[in-house]
Amino acid sequence: MRYAVLITMMALGCACQLPAQGSQTAAPAARHNSQVKKPMSKQYEQIIAQLALFQKKQDLPALSQAISLAAALPNDASAVAPSALLTDKLSAWLAIFGALDSEIAPDFNPEALPQMTVIPPPESGLPAGASPDSIKDPAVRKKYEEALSANKLSTQRFNYQFKLAEQAERAEAEAEDFIATAWLPDPALTAALKARLGKAKLVPARRTKLQEFINAAKGS
Repeated sequence: MRYAVLITMMALGCACQLPAQGSQTAAPAARHNSQVKKPMSKQYEQIIAQLALFQKKQDLPALSQAISLAAALPNDASAVAPSALLTDKLSAWLAIFGALDSEIAPDFNPEALPQMTVIPPPESGLPAGASPDSIKDPAVRKKYEEALSANKLSTQRFNYQFKLAEQAERAEAEAEDFIATAWLPDPALTAALKARLGKAKLVPARRTKLQEFINAAKGS
């Protein structure tokens, strides 16, 4: 009888220890899963930081640096996008286009050059480029000063938009080359690319332009 009780107690003791052993094996697995998660690429972080600086201060060198960093990323492509925040090369280009398009003026016309000099009001009798201080009439002088100020702002806007257009052209060439090389040769990757573009936060004109490039490249 004592042997039967002892055997029963030993069996119960083993059964009670099973959950503890199970939890010990689960813990390393959990730690392993946390180790598998890849940290954000340092280069991607730098790209996002440069884009933030560009948007905050209209810093064109920061935008140029972001484009250079994105171009230097490996040409990776994956048909299965991870559920976590994407930090691959395609995401970098989409972020760059988002930043660019938030600053590009849709109505910008590179042919509409600003005035080189402003002509003073006719009643002043002064030639173009004259100093406002040379106008004695306060009302006429104010009118001229306002014209000079407006032209200065127009020139600054033109120069900024012109340089933005140059950076946009550079980014488009780099991104299109990456897409053509890494995504378009494989139909599965092409389908994944189109799906990501469909969900990306892009202005309609940018999305259309990228889709047209893909269709044209696949048709060639």
